[in-house]
Order: sequence, then structure tokens, then C-alpha cells
Amino acid sequence: MRGAFPIAMNQFLFWTTFMTLYTFNKNKWFFFWVYQDFSYDYCKMINMIFSFSLASAVAYPAYYTREMGDLWPTERGGHCTWNNNYRQCYKWMIDNMDVHGVNFLTGYWQWMRRYGFIYFGALWTADNLGMMSNSNEAHNSLEVMYPHFAESS
Repeated sequence: MRGAFPIAMNQFLFWTTFMTLYTFNKNKWFFFWVYQDFSYDYCKMINMIFSFSLASAVAYPAYYTREMGDLWPTERGGHCTWNNNYRQCYKWMIDNMDVHGVNFLTGYWQWMRRYGFIYFGALWTADNLGMMSNSNEAHNSLEVMYPHFAESS
């Protein structure tokens, strides 16, 4: 785990924020495609863009701490502001968010090209396969094919 703080924090923030927002909105807006006859893919695209954008904007600064700690040059005299500690670097980012907040999204589009579009496609496919659904009952399970067995035991 040593040195994994920025990657682990980034992944935790991204997946927690995305899945929470996406499933919450999917459960709250179901009437658009069930009762109002909007295309489900259209509603899914809007929900996924909203959830993905917010989740990646929240999570990317945690990933950016790796660049701050590893790639930024040290101060004059070889002194490191964060004492070569990712946690101290992230704490410094939170303390200075009001002054440097926009700078913490530097390199965001390179991250999107490298990881983001792949995540987006994988999440779209996961929803198509029913992995983000409230109904987890398999279509070919025994309870669905032979429903009288469910009451007989």
C-alpha cells in the first residue's frame, strides 16, 4: 500500500460518487422512459454524462497529487513542501482549494483520453447488461423457469 494513496483515493472517490449519483438518478427518473415514452438510451446518456462528469471532477485532484508529489520539482535547497508524503500533499490541496482550485484539474483531458472514455464505455456496457439494475433476478434462473418450486420448499 505504500505509495498507493493517490490512485486508491482517486478510484474510491470516482466509483463511489459515480455509482451513487447514477443509481440514485436512475431510480428517481424511471418515469421518463416508463411513462413518458422517452428513449431509455437518451435518458441514460444524460444521466451518465452528469454522473461521470461530477465524479471525475471530484476524483481527479486525488490522482493529481501523484504528479504533485512525484513530478513537480523540489524547492530551492532540495526541500519538499509535502515531505515526500502524498497524504500531506492532498491535505495541502484541500487547505489551498480556494486559491488553487482550478489548477488541480490541470491534465484532466489527458486523463480522459487515457482512462475516462474507456470507463465511460465500460459503464455504458455494464448498464446494458443489467449490472446497475434493481432487479438482480437472472432470466434463466430456476425460480423464473419453474416458479412453483419457489413456494414448494
